[in-house]
Amino acid sequence: MRRTTEAGAARQRLVIAAVGATVLANLPGLQLLLVPVRLFVTYIHEGCHAAMALVTGGMVEHIGVMSSGDGLTVSRGGMPFLIYMAGYVGTSAFGALCLMGARREGNGKSVLAFMGMAVLAVTALWTRNGFGMLAGVGVAAALGLLAGLLRGRAADLAAALLSVLLCLNALMDLRTLLLLTTVTDAPNDAVFMSQMFGLPPVIWALVWAAVSLAITWAALKWVWSGGSVSAPRRA
Repeated sequence: MRRTTEAGAARQRLVIAAVGATVLANLPGLQLLLVPVRLFVTYIHEGCHAAMALVTGGMVEHIGVMSSGDGLTVSRGGMPFLIYMAGYVGTSAFGALCLMGARREGNGKSVLAFMGMAVLAVTALWTRNGFGMLAGVGVAAALGLLAGLLRGRAADLAAALLSVLLCLNALMDLRTLLLLTTVTDAPNDAVFMSQMFGLPPVIWALVWAAVSLAITWAALKWVWSGGSVSAPRRA
Protein backbone atom coordinates (compact mmCIF):
# COMPACT_ATOMS: atom_id res chain seq x y z
CA MET A 1 0.00 0.00 0.00
CA ARG A 2 2.79 2.41 0.93
CA ARG A 3 4.62 1.64 -2.34
CA THR A 4 1.46 2.47 -4.33
CA THR A 5 0.93 5.72 -2.41
CA GLU A 6 4.56 6.74 -2.87
CA ALA A 7 4.40 6.02 -6.61
CA GLY A 8 1.26 8.15 -6.91
CA ALA A 9 2.92 11.02 -5.04
CA ALA A 10 5.98 10.77 -7.32
CA ARG A 11 3.76 10.97 -10.41
CA GLN A 12 1.95 13.96 -8.98
CA ARG A 13 5.25 15.77 -8.32
CA LEU A 14 6.43 14.94 -11.81
CA VAL A 15 3.30 16.40 -13.39
CA ILE A 16 3.45 19.55 -11.24
CA ALA A 17 7.16 19.96 -11.99
CA ALA A 18 6.59 19.54 -15.73
CA VAL A 19 3.76 22.11 -15.72
CA GLY A 20 5.81 24.50 -13.58
CA ALA A 21 8.84 24.19 -15.84
CA THR A 22 6.70 24.85 -18.92
CA VAL A 23 5.13 27.94 -17.35
CA LEU A 24 8.50 29.35 -16.26
CA ALA A 25 9.99 28.78 -19.70
CA ASN A 26 7.18 30.38 -21.69
CA LEU A 27 5.45 33.14 -19.73
CA PRO A 28 6.98 36.61 -20.30
CA GLY A 29 8.62 38.07 -17.20
CA LEU A 30 8.94 34.75 -15.40
CA GLN A 31 11.87 33.78 -17.61
CA LEU A 32 14.11 36.00 -15.46
CA LEU A 33 13.65 33.43 -12.71
CA LEU A 34 15.40 30.92 -14.95
CA VAL A 35 18.69 32.85 -15.10
CA PRO A 36 20.13 30.99 -12.07
CA VAL A 37 18.90 27.73 -13.62
CA ARG A 38 20.65 28.62 -16.87
CA LEU A 39 23.89 29.14 -14.95
CA PHE A 40 23.29 25.91 -13.01
CA VAL A 41 23.03 24.01 -16.31
CA THR A 42 26.24 25.62 -17.56
CA TYR A 43 28.21 24.55 -14.48
CA ILE A 44 26.98 20.97 -14.87
CA HIS A 45 27.72 20.99 -18.62
CA GLU A 46 31.26 22.28 -18.20
CA GLY A 47 31.82 20.12 -15.13
CA CYS A 48 30.93 17.03 -17.17
CA HIS A 49 33.53 18.01 -19.78
CA ALA A 50 36.12 18.43 -17.03
CA ALA A 51 35.23 15.23 -15.21
CA MET A 52 35.44 13.20 -18.41
CA ALA A 53 38.83 14.72 -19.20
CA LEU A 54 40.11 13.55 -15.82
CA VAL A 55 38.50 10.12 -16.04
CA THR A 56 40.10 9.49 -19.44
CA GLY A 57 43.57 10.51 -18.27
CA GLY A 58 43.63 14.19 -19.20
CA MET A 59 44.15 17.41 -17.25
CA VAL A 60 41.78 20.33 -16.75
CA GLU A 61 43.34 23.77 -17.12
CA HIS A 62 40.30 25.89 -16.29
CA ILE A 63 36.59 26.52 -16.75
CA GLY A 64 35.08 29.87 -17.61
CA VAL A 65 31.40 30.74 -17.07
CA MET A 66 30.06 33.98 -18.52
CA SER A 67 27.08 36.14 -17.54
CA SER A 68 25.40 35.19 -20.83
CA GLY A 69 25.24 31.59 -19.62
CA ASP A 70 27.94 30.45 -22.05
CA GLY A 71 30.81 28.35 -20.75
CA LEU A 72 34.21 27.08 -21.80
CA THR A 73 36.33 24.18 -20.57
CA VAL A 74 40.01 24.03 -21.46
CA SER A 75 41.67 20.64 -21.00
CA ARG A 76 44.68 18.71 -22.24
CA GLY A 77 44.97 15.04 -23.07
CA GLY A 78 42.30 12.48 -22.33
CA MET A 79 39.90 11.09 -24.92
CA PRO A 80 38.38 13.94 -26.97
CA PHE A 81 35.68 11.65 -28.38
CA LEU A 82 34.21 11.25 -24.89
CA ILE A 83 35.14 14.72 -23.60
CA TYR A 84 33.23 16.58 -26.34
CA MET A 85 30.19 14.34 -25.89
CA ALA A 86 30.19 14.59 -22.11
CA GLY A 87 28.90 18.17 -21.96
CA TYR A 88 25.47 17.57 -23.48
CA VAL A 89 24.97 13.89 -22.71
CA GLY A 90 26.46 14.27 -19.22
CA THR A 91 24.08 17.11 -18.36
CA SER A 92 21.11 14.99 -19.40
CA ALA A 93 22.45 12.08 -17.34
CA PHE A 94 22.96 14.33 -14.30
CA GLY A 95 19.41 15.67 -14.63
CA ALA A 96 18.04 12.14 -14.99
CA LEU A 97 19.98 11.01 -11.91
CA CYS A 98 18.56 13.89 -9.87
CA LEU A 99 15.07 13.18 -11.17
CA MET A 100 15.34 9.54 -10.13
CA GLY A 101 16.75 10.53 -6.75
CA ALA A 102 13.85 12.93 -6.17
CA ARG A 103 11.27 10.22 -6.87
CA ARG A 104 11.39 8.80 -3.36
CA GLU A 105 9.45 10.75 -0.77
CA GLY A 106 11.74 12.61 1.64
CA ASN A 107 14.75 12.64 -0.71
CA GLY A 108 14.24 16.23 -1.86
CA LYS A 109 16.63 17.80 0.65
CA SER A 110 19.39 15.34 -0.25
CA VAL A 111 18.94 15.95 -3.98
CA LEU A 112 19.05 19.72 -3.52
CA ALA A 113 22.19 19.41 -1.40
CA PHE A 114 23.76 17.13 -4.02
CA MET A 115 23.05 19.71 -6.74
CA GLY A 116 24.63 22.46 -4.63
CA MET A 117 27.73 20.40 -3.87
CA ALA A 118 28.16 19.58 -7.58
CA VAL A 119 28.13 23.28 -8.54
CA LEU A 120 30.44 24.16 -5.66
CA ALA A 121 32.90 21.43 -6.68
CA VAL A 122 33.01 22.65 -10.30
CA THR A 123 33.52 26.22 -9.09
CA ALA A 124 36.21 25.43 -6.53
CA LEU A 125 38.17 22.92 -8.59
CA TRP A 126 38.21 24.46 -12.03
CA THR A 127 36.41 27.80 -12.47
CA ARG A 128 38.87 30.68 -12.67
CA ASN A 129 37.16 33.78 -14.14
CA GLY A 130 35.75 36.33 -11.70
CA PHE A 131 32.10 36.16 -12.70
CA GLY A 132 32.18 32.38 -12.87
CA MET A 133 33.57 32.05 -9.36
CA LEU A 134 31.09 34.50 -7.83
CA ALA A 135 28.10 33.08 -9.70
CA GLY A 136 29.11 29.51 -8.87
CA VAL A 137 29.27 30.26 -5.16
CA GLY A 138 25.92 32.07 -5.45
CA VAL A 139 24.16 29.21 -7.25
CA ALA A 140 25.62 26.64 -4.84
CA ALA A 141 24.58 28.76 -1.85
CA ALA A 142 21.04 29.14 -3.22
CA LEU A 143 20.72 25.38 -3.65
CA GLY A 144 22.14 24.82 -0.18
CA LEU A 145 19.68 27.35 1.24
CA LEU A 146 16.77 25.54 -0.39
CA ALA A 147 18.05 22.25 1.06
CA GLY A 148 18.30 23.81 4.51
CA LEU A 149 15.02 25.69 4.59
CA LEU A 150 12.55 23.47 2.75
CA ARG A 151 10.94 20.52 4.46
CA GLY A 152 8.98 17.46 3.39
CA ARG A 153 6.85 17.85 0.29
CA ALA A 154 8.16 21.35 -0.44
CA ALA A 155 11.73 20.05 -0.68
CA ASP A 156 10.63 17.06 -2.78
CA LEU A 157 8.72 19.31 -5.18
CA ALA A 158 11.60 21.80 -5.48
CA ALA A 159 14.03 18.97 -6.25
CA ALA A 160 11.67 17.53 -8.87
CA LEU A 161 11.14 20.95 -10.47
CA LEU A 162 14.87 21.69 -10.70
CA SER A 163 15.54 18.20 -12.06
CA VAL A 164 12.93 18.65 -14.78
CA LEU A 165 14.30 22.12 -15.60
CA LEU A 166 17.81 20.66 -15.83
CA CYS A 167 16.67 17.93 -18.23
CA LEU A 168 14.62 20.41 -20.24
CA ASN A 169 17.48 22.90 -20.53
CA ALA A 170 19.87 20.15 -21.60
CA LEU A 171 17.49 19.19 -24.42
CA MET A 172 16.93 22.85 -25.37
CA ASP A 173 20.70 23.30 -25.58
CA LEU A 174 20.84 20.35 -27.98
CA ARG A 175 18.10 21.93 -30.08
CA THR A 176 20.19 25.10 -30.23
CA LEU A 177 23.22 23.01 -31.18
CA LEU A 178 21.27 21.42 -34.02
CA LEU A 179 20.32 24.87 -35.31
CA LEU A 180 23.91 26.09 -35.04
CA THR A 181 25.24 23.11 -36.96
CA THR A 182 22.73 23.52 -39.78
CA VAL A 183 22.61 27.29 -40.37
CA THR A 184 25.98 28.60 -39.11
CA ASP A 185 29.61 27.60 -38.83
CA ALA A 186 29.98 28.94 -35.28
CA PRO A 187 32.50 26.98 -33.16
CA ASN A 188 30.90 24.46 -30.82
CA ASP A 189 31.45 20.94 -29.48
CA ALA A 190 29.91 19.28 -32.57
CA VAL A 191 32.18 21.31 -34.88
CA PHE A 192 35.25 20.34 -32.86
CA MET A 193 34.12 16.71 -32.96
CA SER A 194 33.71 16.92 -36.73
CA GLN A 195 37.15 18.44 -37.20
CA MET A 196 38.79 15.66 -35.21
CA PHE A 197 36.76 12.58 -36.16
CA GLY A 198 34.99 13.45 -39.40
CA LEU A 199 31.23 13.40 -40.23
CA PRO A 200 29.27 16.67 -40.44
CA PRO A 201 28.68 18.49 -37.12
CA VAL A 202 24.93 18.01 -37.44
CA ILE A 203 25.39 14.23 -37.33
CA TRP A 204 27.21 14.45 -34.01
CA ALA A 205 24.53 16.82 -32.70
CA LEU A 206 21.81 14.35 -33.74
CA VAL A 207 23.61 11.43 -32.09
CA TRP A 208 24.02 13.35 -28.83
CA ALA A 209 20.39 14.46 -28.96
CA ALA A 210 19.21 10.88 -29.47
CA VAL A 211 21.29 9.60 -26.54
CA SER A 212 20.12 12.44 -24.29
CA LEU A 213 16.48 11.87 -25.22
CA ALA A 214 16.85 8.16 -24.46
CA ILE A 215 18.38 8.90 -21.05
CA THR A 216 15.67 11.42 -20.17
CA TRP A 217 12.87 9.15 -21.38
CA ALA A 218 14.23 6.21 -19.39
CA ALA A 219 14.38 8.32 -16.22
CA LEU A 220 10.85 9.67 -16.71
CA LYS A 221 9.52 6.18 -17.35
CA TRP A 222 11.30 4.86 -14.26
CA VAL A 223 9.86 7.60 -12.06
CA TRP A 224 6.37 7.21 -13.53
CA SER A 225 6.40 3.43 -13.03
CA GLY A 226 7.20 3.84 -9.36
CA GLY A 227 10.93 3.23 -9.56
CA SER A 228 10.68 -0.44 -10.44
CA VAL A 229 11.35 -2.66 -13.39
CA SER A 230 8.65 -5.09 -14.33
CA ALA A 231 9.55 -8.68 -13.58
CA PRO A 232 9.61 -11.02 -16.54
CA ARG A 233 6.49 -13.15 -16.93
CA ARG A 234 6.73 -16.86 -16.52
CA ALA A 235 5.35 -19.06 -19.23
